[in-house]
Amino acid sequence: MSEKRYQISPIELVQWAEPLFGEEEAANGFSEDLVSAYEASAGIRLPAALRDYYLACGKASLNDTLHPMRVPDKDARPFGGRLTFSHDYIEDAMLDYRRHNETGNEEQERLWALPKERWSERQDNYLLFWCENQGCWYAGIKAEDLAQPNPAVYFNDQDTMYHWAPFADSVQSFLLSISLENLEETTSPDEIDDPAGIQKLLAEDGVDFQRLQEPYPFPGGRFCHTCLDTETNTLYVYGEEAEGRPAYLKVFKSEDEE
Repeated sequence: MSEKRYQISPIELVQWAEPLFGEEEAANGFSEDLVSAYEASAGIRLPAALRDYYLACGKASLNDTLHPMRVPDKDARPFGGRLTFSHDYIEDAMLDYRRHNETGNEEQERLWALPKERWSERQDNYLLFWCENQGCWYAGIKAEDLAQPNPAVYFNDQDTMYHWAPFADSVQSFLLSISLENLEETTSPDEIDDPAGIQKLLAEDGVDFQRLQEPYPFPGGRFCHTCLDTETNTLYVYGEEAEGRPAYLKVFKSEDEE
């Protein structure tokens, strides 16, 4: 009987997938020295869920397959694919307007009239740690939530740093979702949306459907469920029925095992 692990973490997912579907032999992470240097320079402590991910598999190529991850810089320099706060983007745009003797809209001007250290009185500041591949959205964590181990994630839903909406209930649920999306970009999983077909395949492969349906132990952990067969290098991803979408099963399998 092959070993099966249910509800694998985002770290476990990328560590399994990188040598099979990525460009690196292993999902190596950033050093503790680099992450600590970034935190010291930025004057923050990263949430444990994001910090652990950087340390475990921050260098994995799968982080950039579709939507790229933002990386820590020892001097906390913003922009250029590095971790950056939304207020830095706002400041950069403001300075560009000023250089061209242009004015912003009313909302922008009210904010710009304040010193930057007071902007949080009017506009939340977000640590941007992931980006849509064409820059259409950024995923961010509220600066005031950084002390939480696994805080909620937001995104700029109107393609501006001034308007934000909920994206994921926790960093871990976001990491799981984005890692699966990036993985699917590298390989085409088999997908089944017929309930009888799902049950038949799971029974044939010895996957316990009851255990597969268990939620992840973090906020937002019901959006999908996973089972990893480490002997056959097969990942089963089950999605419950939702509005406008039937239940589905996606099966990721290493080409060496097919």
